[in-house]
Amino acid sequence: MRNPGGRPIALATVTALTLAAPWTSTTAAEAGDWVVRGGVTHISPDEDTGDIDGMLAPVLSGSEVDVDSATALGLTGTYFVTDTVAVELLASSPFEHDLSIDGALNDPDLGDTKLLPPTLSAQYHFDTGTSWRPYVGVGVNYTIFFDEDVDSEAAGAGVTDIDIDNSIGPAAQVGVDYEFGNRWLINADVRYIDIEADTSVDTGPASTDVDVDVDPWIGTVSVGYRF
Repeated sequence: MRNPGGRPIALATVTALTLAAPWTSTTAAEAGDWVVRGGVTHISPDEDTGDIDGMLAPVLSGSEVDVDSATALGLTGTYFVTDTVAVELLASSPFEHDLSIDGALNDPDLGDTKLLPPTLSAQYHFDTGTSWRPYVGVGVNYTIFFDEDVDSEAAGAGVTDIDIDNSIGPAAQVGVDYEFGNRWLINADVRYIDIEADTSVDTGPASTDVDVDVDPWIGTVSVGYRF
């Protein structure tokens, strides 16, 4: 189910790359350059997600909706406005997350959903005079939820539909590029995104409101090219 080691994946990779490779000089990105990256992105939601309220709350008192971790293809495009300031767009293939009710009898499966978390960030890249280029960034995320499905276990308990609203919130990141020659680079990145999704769970004539606070850590390891 949840992967407790997913949260620091990119940070650990940054550390490993730093210890493994020599500090050598290279030509840094300059104003007008583009960097495109593609790799593996892992979303690890916050341990505390959504409290259940509404018409089913007496039955599920003290329960929460848990959102499992997921991995997908991550893509970024970065444009350098100056030699150190850049704008980045995060995109990805859809992430698919299992939903369950934590705290209820036997922690039943609720269903699953897919999401896309496009994020636009402003970044500052530190010029170290070497092949290493660490950076920090802040921005805004808009998460799109779709294809919500009800699990057979939940359907047997009377759940007929799950509807998750899209979410908008702030995002922050830290990462590093290592350029190893001919404009190719390796990247590791970790970011935190504030995702609060209003959710309704329908059970025939009744509807339960669930405030799902995903608030994930997102780690990416990728290969990129500067042009």
